[in-house]
Amino acid sequence: MNKNFSRTLLVLLVSTGLSLLFSCKRINPDKPPLAGESHQLPKASSEVNLSLSIPLAKLEKELNQNLQGRLFSERGLEIASGLFSDVDVDKTGQIVLRAIEGGRLRLSMPVHLDGKVKLEKKIFGQPVSASLPFEENLTPQVSFKPGIDKNWNVTIMDLELESWGKPLTYNLLGYEVNLEPLIKKQLKTLIEQELVSQGLNRLSLKKLAEQTWQAYGQPIHLKNDQMDLFMVTIPEKMRIQEEFTMDQHLVLNIGMEGEVLSQVGSPPAMGKNGLPDVSPNSSTSSQMEITLPLALSYKTISNYLNQEMVGKSFRVDSKTQLIPASFSTQPYGSKALVSMEFNAIRENKRDIEGVLHLVGKPVFDPEREAIVFEEVEFEINTANFLTNSANWLKRRKILNAIEKQAVFPIGEYMAEAKKELEQIGTWQTAFANIGLQNPILSVAGIYPTEEDIRMYVKSSGDIQVQLKP
Repeated sequence: MNKNFSRTLLVLLVSTGLSLLFSCKRINPDKPPLAGESHQLPKASSEVNLSLSIPLAKLEKELNQNLQGRLFSERGLEIASGLFSDVDVDKTGQIVLRAIEGGRLRLSMPVHLDGKVKLEKKIFGQPVSASLPFEENLTPQVSFKPGIDKNWNVTIMDLELESWGKPLTYNLLGYEVNLEPLIKKQLKTLIEQELVSQGLNRLSLKKLAEQTWQAYGQPIHLKNDQMDLFMVTIPEKMRIQEEFTMDQHLVLNIGMEGEVLSQVGSPPAMGKNGLPDVSPNSSTSSQMEITLPLALSYKTISNYLNQEMVGKSFRVDSKTQLIPASFSTQPYGSKALVSMEFNAIRENKRDIEGVLHLVGKPVFDPEREAIVFEEVEFEINTANFLTNSANWLKRRKILNAIEKQAVFPIGEYMAEAKKELEQIGTWQTAFANIGLQNPILSVAGIYPTEEDIRMYVKSSGDIQVQLKP
């Protein structure tokens, strides 16, 4: 809180009390309007969108690390009536992954086939058995369209075998044996199951989403001399869009939405919010917009005013000094109430005691970067102190000077809020460093509640995403 807060508040209390003396309303701190009713605050929302560009070379590396050696081994596979095959398929070279038109991927994988074709038939009632070994080095090319299901698993659709590299047709005792359907079936199973489970899903897309989700919801503790505030974002929605680009990148646009909760003195109660189902994302930007519900308790305000202002004099005019004795603050319906007990020291007159109550709606003045009171009401409880107040109202120079001071500067407070917003907008995950760049701040609203005064500070800015090696 700015150190001018207490003095400008005191000036506001006195000047407003004097200038509005004859139009005041009865203020009863013990019976505030709407007492006992809850104050409905607007939702403090947070929206983040990250655009991650992952080189396909990184995916190739992961696939080649996770798929090694023997890919599959089968015995006694039936090719046709009386024809069987044993086959071992080993990966012999590096997988090459390329993005092609239509959002598809083409995968080339060098393999070595080692096996034999077996004939077991009865010809003219006599059993006939023969075998033909084969050994081939192939580089099959397959294309498919990857996707992400609602549970964050990678799926493969529209799988097509584009090329084997050479025919897989053999002749055994006059029988033409075509191994292509057999190998194609096994290769399709490999691509759809092994490549997904051991390859693409081990790229940890779900883990990436979980890390982003958890980092997004990490609690923040803000503490200084005037504030002990806990804030946490409750994630609610997560959206994703994937695109394979012709410059050989996988672009993931990840969007998140949540609600920011704050509480003075202790963390807000919250349950665990697991990763939600996937929903489509239409945004391709890297931006964040977050509303920070800063909270200042009435007790904190009262303690600060009592510490800074009690016993210090404020000159009302050349013959009168006002010395605050105590301060208290509280909610008053949709406004805030500040009560000040004071002693008035008057030259050649008896000193008197009194209480001043001021009620007003706090609002933000962007030109002055200050909080001011609107819709002000006041009441002074004391005997004979304001007998000559009408004369004071004629002193325009005094009133003009008071009007210039009757504000609550919060420029430093906003600067501190900007630092905290940058902290909230900075995460680290296992795959990337994420940071909010040069956020623009604005005060979206100020709301007195039963427990504290909330100042909603909204920030928007670009997000920088730096992938880790």
